[in-house]
Amino acid sequence: MLEKINYKIRRLRKERKMTLQQLADETGFTKGYLSRIENSNISPRLPTLQKISRALELDISVFFEEHRKKLAREHHVDFVKADNQHNTETIESSAAYSYQPLVHSFSGKHMSPYLLLVSQGKTEKFTHDSEEMLYVVSGSVRFVHKGVEFNMSTGDSIYFDSRYEHRLFNDSEETAVLLNVVYDYRRF
Repeated sequence: MLEKINYKIRRLRKERKMTLQQLADETGFTKGYLSRIENSNISPRLPTLQKISRALELDISVFFEEHRKKLAREHHVDFVKADNQHNTETIESSAAYSYQPLVHSFSGKHMSPYLLLVSQGKTEKFTHDSEEMLYVVSGSVRFVHKGVEFNMSTGDSIYFDSRYEHRLFNDSEETAVLLNVVYDYRRF
């Protein structure tokens, strides 16, 4: 059974003999917020996880992969067959969205591809130190970047600087499915 991301954060923090306060100081989050993350059944959103992994001096991949694939190690590729998608974990990030990694191994990669599932409602406001691309596979969303709104539907895509505030709105009862690729040019 896969270890939940929340428990893995706690375990890795304790292995590094880091207190919640020290992690809070490194990430800019409050001690209470980090405690809620560690004790929650809902995984933190991706930008939060990126900050935590940096503070723990870990590659974000440790949160998504339990086992390195021989193919990835020996051939430097990560091939995932459609019938093998059950080996990637869908991360429930909030009531409004969840995401599913599209690779098994994130180690050493600058790009992180996900399927982003946006249900009716809105996501949090995001900012993170990367570049990002969204492609609407099905459904429709409103994407707001730096206060400018883009109405996106099936087949539309957008590439943007993630350092600026952005969020998604889904006004439909139908869950929108988006391909989301995050390019993290800062590797630690």
